[in-house]
Amino acid sequence: MHRVHGELLLKLLPPDVAAAESAFMRAVDIARSQQTRTFELRAALALAKLYRTTGRDQAAKQLLVPALVGFDAGPEVSEVEEAQQLLTTVSRLPS
Repeated sequence: MHRVHGELLLKLLPPDVAAAESAFMRAVDIARSQQTRTFELRAALALAKLYRTTGRDQAAKQLLVPALVGFDAGPEVSEVEEAQQLLTTVSRLPS
């Protein structure tokens, strides 16, 4: 719910980036506390994309690495491949 709320906040004109970031972080925290790995990955991916668009590539990398632990790319969780591609992109950029 918090992840979806964050995505909606980014669709506002103008987007509410700070509130969206807060919503995504809350979604990650809740998913971690509930040990729901797929929801954690989805929330982390949304937040990492936001970080990427705001020039915080290192923060995106630090968020994605632990979120991807234990996942293999496959049709079951489409976000895995997307997260791996984003991680590859931000890892190639100079710090």
